[in-house]
Amino acid sequence: MTLVFMPLVAAMIAERISVKVGLSLLPVLTAIRAASVWQWYASELRGEGDLRMYAAVQVYAFVILLVAPLLPPRYTHSTDLLWVVGFYALAKILETWDRQAFALTGRTVSGHTLKHLAAAMAGYWVLRMLMKRKPLAI
Repeated sequence: MTLVFMPLVAAMIAERISVKVGLSLLPVLTAIRAASVWQWYASELRGEGDLRMYAAVQVYAFVILLVAPLLPPRYTHSTDLLWVVGFYALAKILETWDRQAFALTGRTVSGHTLKHLAAAMAGYWVLRMLMKRKPLAI
């Protein structure tokens, strides 16, 4: 999920604050994303399972995506970001309630599986937003 959301954060910064800043942050945010996954993996190898950096990256991405629609947009369909945030939140809920979702579906589909579907919907909604939007007259 960080694979999608960190570049989206850079894109939202580029769109709503400064193109130069957003493009400058893209490699930095991509590196932070990769480092969070690597740190998690390395901690798993040590038997620690430390998710703090990975979780922090996701929380900060979520907050930025939640705040972005409050800044002036340059394109139509900017409120579609709220759908993206909603699907992302749903993915996190399904991830947290994995066992309960599995039990609710009669042991057919796990929360983990549904998490990936919700995350895919967030990605789809970004694509949908990009296809439908038009520049605003500023």
